[in-house]
Amino acid sequence: MNNRVTINSRSVVPLVGLNQTQIILQRHCNYDRNNGVLVAESEQIQSQISDSFLTSLVQNLTAEELNNTYFLFVASPTTSKGNFNRCIETTNIPFFQVRSVFNDLNISESHIMNLNADSHYDGIHKSKDLAEPMMFTDNSGYLEFLKQQNEGINLNFWIDFEEDKYKEKRQELGAEGPDEIVGRGIHFIGVLQRYSQLFHKKHENSRLIIWCGTHYDLLSPLAKQTILGYDKEDVVAVDYCGGISLLIDENNDIVANLNGEYVPIYFPDSVQRRRHF
Repeated sequence: MNNRVTINSRSVVPLVGLNQTQIILQRHCNYDRNNGVLVAESEQIQSQISDSFLTSLVQNLTAEELNNTYFLFVASPTTSKGNFNRCIETTNIPFFQVRSVFNDLNISESHIMNLNADSHYDGIHKSKDLAEPMMFTDNSGYLEFLKQQNEGINLNFWIDFEEDKYKEKRQELGAEGPDEIVGRGIHFIGVLQRYSQLFHKKHENSRLIIWCGTHYDLLSPLAKQTILGYDKEDVVAVDYCGGISLLIDENNDIVANLNGEYVPIYFPDSVQRRRHF
């Protein structure tokens, strides 16, 4: 392993400019594996991140600009024990804080697209493209195979999955691997690119922030392959509540911000973007 980086929360800050869209891809809070409940200390960190985000946004935009700023909240539908959804619960923290700030500033709640009647969303919008690896739900047998190879779900289990050590066996079983996860991540970004184009045509001189709750399992390989150009054997760790930001400019071009540094995006040529969620 020649490269190692840890994705922190330095990019979960307001970066969006006029007629631009900022996509925040953020890992969920830490949670109790026995009952699925978010750890209070991690919830507090997330609250501080979103509070700092909103404080900076309000301080750096005029009243007119704030009145033309919009949010959309999206999260993975993955559930933990007790049918608890760690990504939705994590994303709910900035959602409710934005709602409170908008109310204080007399900005219409319709500027939160999840509350906009025309959007037909019901709370945090769920996207399967943000979910954890499909091997946990696809009944392909690959989960059981990896557990047998590593005597359970442990560090070696995840190393084998991330490095695609048993690629031939995985493909034989028809299971999703890191390349396929990157593929659905790119599909998701492509959908949001098209959404962004249509949104800004309808809302001139606006800013759009799409805040997404997802998992390490998507963020790490997506950063490796499309931002950093790393190999599968390299290590990209992700802090709880850490994440990256993608900026879609007025020309519909994308640049990533990882740990406060702007980095060009590289989409693998082998990945084909689908047209729908």
